[in-house]
Formats: sequence, C-alpha cells, structure tokens
Amino acid sequence: MRHSQFQYHASAYGLSGQYDRPTKHSIPTQACAALTPSGGRAFHRVSNYKSDGFVSFDEAYVDIGGSYDDENKKHTIYASAVIEGLNIGDVLTADRVVSRMYSYAPDDDDDKSETSWDITGSHYDNLRIAGHKLEVKLATHVFHQHDTYSGLAQAHAAATSDDWLLGSKLSNISADQLQELENEYSALRGMSKLVAQCKNKKGRPQDQGRYFFSPANDLDLKAQIGTSELEHFGSIICIPKFGVIRLAELVVHPYFRHLTMIRVQMCSSGSGGADTTGSGTGGTKPPPG
Repeated sequence: MRHSQFQYHASAYGLSGQYDRPTKHSIPTQACAALTPSGGRAFHRVSNYKSDGFVSFDEAYVDIGGSYDDENKKHTIYASAVIEGLNIGDVLTADRVVSRMYSYAPDDDDDKSETSWDITGSHYDNLRIAGHKLEVKLATHVFHQHDTYSGLAQAHAAATSDDWLLGSKLSNISADQLQELENEYSALRGMSKLVAQCKNKKGRPQDQGRYFFSPANDLDLKAQIGTSELEHFGSIICIPKFGVIRLAELVVHPYFRHLTMIRVQMCSSGSGGADTTGSGTGGTKPPPG
C-alpha cells in the first residue's frame, strides 16, 4: 500500500427526488456511493423501483473507485452511474442512461501538472421526451480537449466555450421573452443572471471559481421532431403544463467535476423534481511548500 496525503473524491447516484404537489413525497437517493478520502472502491445496485406510480426504473447501479497508478505516477479516480428502464411521469422515458467521469491527478511531488477529467462514454439510449424520440449526442470531445480546469477557465475568459455554457442558448431571445419564460416556468427563475454572464464577452475574470456547462447544448429539437409545442434552448427543454427537463449538466470546480444526465423540474400540474444518473470525481492534496 502506498501512503499519500492525497484525498480522493468520488460520488455517484442513480436517482433522487422531492415532490411538493399534488402530494408531498420524498424519493430517497436510489443507488448511491461515496468514496472515502483514502480511495478504494464502492458500488451499489437497486432493482425494480417504483414511487407512487410517478417514477420508476428497472435497474440503477453505481461504481466508484480511486487508487494510485504506479506505472503512470498518477492518482486515478472514476465514477459511473447507470439507470435502465427509466420512466418519469410518462413524460420522460429511457432504456438506459449512463454517466461516466474519470480523472487523473498528478503525483504528490508534481506541483506543475493539473488534474485532467473525461466524460467519454456518457450517453442516452432510446431517450423519449413527451413522446418524441431524441438522439442526443454529447459533445464529449469538447471536454476531452478542455480536460483541465485552467483550460476551461481560459476558454471562458476568451469567450470560446460559450456555446457550451448552461443557458447560453437563452441569450438568443429578448429580455422580455426570457422574463415570460421565467414567469411560465418557475424552474427557470434566475436563469437571466446566467444569460447576462453569457452576453458579457469582455472583462471576464481569468478564474471564475466554478463553471456550468452542458455537453448537450447543441441539441436541435426542431430538426429532429419538426414543429412542436415544446420549446427548447440547447439542453433545456420546456414542456407546457408540465415543467422543464435539463440534459447533461456539467459543473466544473478546480478540484472536482460532476455530471448530471437528467434533471426534471415540475412547475405546473405538479411541483418538485428529480435528478438522475450523476457522477463526479476529483481530489485534493496539500498545498506546495
């Protein structure tokens, strides 16, 4: 066993939710695991889950791990979450959803290299929203190219990563239209602040401290299903009299990244939401000197 001051971080979950209307109901996290600072491995599986007839799945399982790679002199961390046979309110269904996150952290004595991350392998199988089958191809290659925190921070400062910023597609509509959306869909309240940040191309900080992206932001709903009552803005899909579905949200911190594949936020006939298939990895070591 190799002793180190490095602390591993990894977590994964299958599904969790909270509903306030029409009945108040909490869905405890199904299939979840968290890594200890020393690393190791953890996994969990849940089968044949149903909650009040509104949320169900056939299988959900997670697998996480962290260890030192002697050959490459790096700390390796991985997290995987899979859900199969998913059904949320008969509005969103999927045969399979996979969230995968991998990271490589430099050796304890290496103060020049950065941790790198990858989400390759994350995907949807037979995803349907409001009866429409969607082919969602995640831009995993973009985040493979920008695999370090400093790389994404520099891209954001230079406004070259804006196409993948969460909510950036909402900047294509007027302020009045955005306000109308926020009034109709309470799940979007506060998005105007993110949109304002997207529109500000100059004077951005070199390091914002955290970033919100979506590798599903190039989704073109109209090209796939034609004219529809659904509205969408990249990875954000608005469904009348139901709420908002958000796909593939990636949160980036200096020492941690987390990918949530599906967020369902009801804000009409019901109130509440569910997050499903999330994975995150990272790690920290003592500061130099």
